[in-house]
Amino acid sequence: MTMKKKLIILTLSVIGFLVILDTNIMNIAIPEIQSGLHVSLTDLSWAINIYTILFASFLIPFGRIGDIVGHVKLLNIALIVFAIGSTISGLASSLNVLLIGRSIQSIGAAVMLPSGMILGFRQVEKDKRNKIIAIFAATQALGAALGPTIGGFISQYFGWHWVFLINVPLVVIVLVMNLLLLSMKNEVVKKIRIDFGGTVLIAGTLFLLTLSLVEGRNWNWLSLKTIGCLVSSLLLLVIFLYHEQHSSDPIIPLKLFRNRNYVGANVVIMITFIVLASYIGIIPTFLTKVIGVSELHAALLITPMSITLLFLTPIATKLVGKVNSRILVGFGIIILSISVYLMSHLNLENNYNQLYLVDILLGLGIGSIAGPAMSIAVGRLEGTELTAAQNVLNVVRNIGMIIGIALFLSLLDGNIDSAKQNVHSYATDRIENSKLPKVVQNKMINKVKGNANTSQINSQSIKQPQISTDQTIKMAKTQTKIIIDTKSNAGIILPTEIKQQLYQKVLVTTQNKVKVINHELKGIFKDVKQYIHNQLTDAFLKLYKWELPFVVFGFLAVFIFKEKQYK
Repeated sequence: MTMKKKLIILTLSVIGFLVILDTNIMNIAIPEIQSGLHVSLTDLSWAINIYTILFASFLIPFGRIGDIVGHVKLLNIALIVFAIGSTISGLASSLNVLLIGRSIQSIGAAVMLPSGMILGFRQVEKDKRNKIIAIFAATQALGAALGPTIGGFISQYFGWHWVFLINVPLVVIVLVMNLLLLSMKNEVVKKIRIDFGGTVLIAGTLFLLTLSLVEGRNWNWLSLKTIGCLVSSLLLLVIFLYHEQHSSDPIIPLKLFRNRNYVGANVVIMITFIVLASYIGIIPTFLTKVIGVSELHAALLITPMSITLLFLTPIATKLVGKVNSRILVGFGIIILSISVYLMSHLNLENNYNQLYLVDILLGLGIGSIAGPAMSIAVGRLEGTELTAAQNVLNVVRNIGMIIGIALFLSLLDGNIDSAKQNVHSYATDRIENSKLPKVVQNKMINKVKGNANTSQINSQSIKQPQISTDQTIKMAKTQTKIIIDTKSNAGIILPTEIKQQLYQKVLVTTQNKVKVINHELKGIFKDVKQYIHNQLTDAFLKLYKWELPFVVFGFLAVFIFKEKQYK
């Protein structure tokens, strides 16, 4: 391979990394963006949702347009569009401007990813395509995994605006490299017509499906809106399949799905990226809310997974054709299952060794599937079939990420609500069964009942209740005044010296009582704090107990692949 081709492949792999990174980098900066724009979390979530919905909807149609007008031209235009969107997002001073910027970014990204991959595949012969696939699979998976780390670092040290603005200099570099390395003159294009009917139908199908997945948690999964979107999406899919079957230039040749290897690759990629999404979407929150580390520290703690993924994916992809496909993918799913099991029993009380082990195993499992599955799926395809096949794989991967994050966050909300009720019940019982005075018990119970916000159920942020020195003095003075007033009403007037002696006696008695109360409060606080920690830990980790059977059952997908090795 010539140096020029190596530079082209490197540049195009950066594009894939940049696109996937951009779909994940914003999540961890949400608190800062919310504070900066003074908007609710529900409203701000649309800055993520609109990007996700449009990106998934346009991946397939724009990939086909590249075959018609030329992928180099389309890629360069998309880079400019992406940079404009990133600039608007980074300079946004209101939510509406941010939504516009994110929408423009998503359109640019939906073109960049498929065109960049197609141009990369064209740089080598078919029998050497595994190397390109390995590089693209590794860099794209790395972009997904490193999103929280890079987002946390940038937002903490440079401000949330740079989460978007960082794209601009990177795009400029890539664009310059493209102009120097890839000629737009005499570019090979396909004389095929645009399947407008198929384009509208598949975009509508993906739009409604993605909308239902990202909004199902807010709308309620059984609401009319959610079910309506899902049913409508299914209906459009059926119409799309009928249309494609009778189209002379289908946007997705249905004969692709007669290939068992291609079908198997889509299934295992869906499973793999659901697991990846459940990890990078949930574990950082667990580390910050339950373990009590900073956002950046949490992101760094999952970085070993990214490093493992980067090194393992190319190695695993090179084994395609040398090792039976079923063995290669099956190994990956077994490792994924082990990592999910360890996640469900994560114990980070003393050190992070177990988390590091999960990082390595997860990177090993994903790396054993992502690159090889893509190679098995598209390694022998050419022309419009190659474009369509890799576009579908990109969509499936994206839908897997959406399902993983949307479903797990929805389940987590329910678990935390349940944990909150358990904490309130436990705290109330613990207070009522204590030796605290009834007045103090009632005050604490009312305070517990007033903690309606989920965010307050956090063992790291609650403060130990205690009666301060100033409050003790105030209580002693109040009690002394009551005694003096009682005696005064009975006609007994105490001299000033006696009043002072009485106050000192009451103060000592009050201090002793407060000491006992504070000791009791300390014990209650310790018990409640530990209970909150246990409840929150269970709320997060039981998600992986539910996920484990799904991943184990996914092992059956290996039998979809042909027993004969791919060559």
